[in-house]
Amino acid sequence: MTIQMGKTLRLARLFDPDSGTSIVLPMDHAIEEHFTELERPSALIGDLARAGVNAFLTRRGLASFAADQFAGRAGWVQRLTGRSGLSPGHDNEQLVLASVEEALRRGADAVVPTFFIGPDTEADQLTALGSISDECNRLGLPLVAEIFPTGGPDAAPYDGPYSVDDMRLAVRIASEEGADLIKTWYTGDPESFRQVVDYSLVPVIVAGGPRAETGREVLDMVRGAVDGGAVGVAMGRKVWQSSDPAGMIRAMAAVLRDGASVDEAEQLLSPAGVS
Repeated sequence: MTIQMGKTLRLARLFDPDSGTSIVLPMDHAIEEHFTELERPSALIGDLARAGVNAFLTRRGLASFAADQFAGRAGWVQRLTGRSGLSPGHDNEQLVLASVEEALRRGADAVVPTFFIGPDTEADQLTALGSISDECNRLGLPLVAEIFPTGGPDAAPYDGPYSVDDMRLAVRIASEEGADLIKTWYTGDPESFRQVVDYSLVPVIVAGGPRAETGREVLDMVRGAVDGGAVGVAMGRKVWQSSDPAGMIRAMAAVLRDGASVDEAEQLLSPAGVS
């Protein structure tokens, strides 16, 4: 098997083969703070896999704990980077905690590091991105780069707000340095997000961010991201903290795979999930 063939086969496991779209479900948050939903999430992972998740994004520990719940149903993307909740205020200073080679040995279909690029972080994090990219290419493992600018004084890590100019430069940097897929912040409307997507050399999926107030708010974001050129979503808290996680996956799939409107997709949520 050539390196390129290895990447092609593994990357395909993150996508729906008919629509070419992706629903990635991040559950890598447990080292940051306590989440009741993540205490013993095996049953939840099984339900979400059956509901239509294409791939789970987790750390190696949770993947080992719950592999039997998604094996054969969904792919696995291993998180490589992180900061713990015991060192608050350092989210922009991501640490590389796992290796590409070990992720491949464990059965990962792809790896994902998070990096924040800016004047105080670039020397370390851009260099780390390049090293991870080279290792992924050597081993034939797809690189999903979660990339953000550090932003201005009002920007919160992961949640922004970030300018369109900074966003499109961040995704271009990641795509120039070898990312196969990019996960990043949604700018809030299809028109501005299209400017970000158009500057990337590889497909883009949107990160979810904090829990939403309503199911419709989530579906509006999914619809806007798709209209802005995204090929999928990577939403965690907006799904597993909702009142109807499996219904949310089915509703998101209707938008992504079937071209459903927000009104149509909302009908797939339980009444509690709509409120």
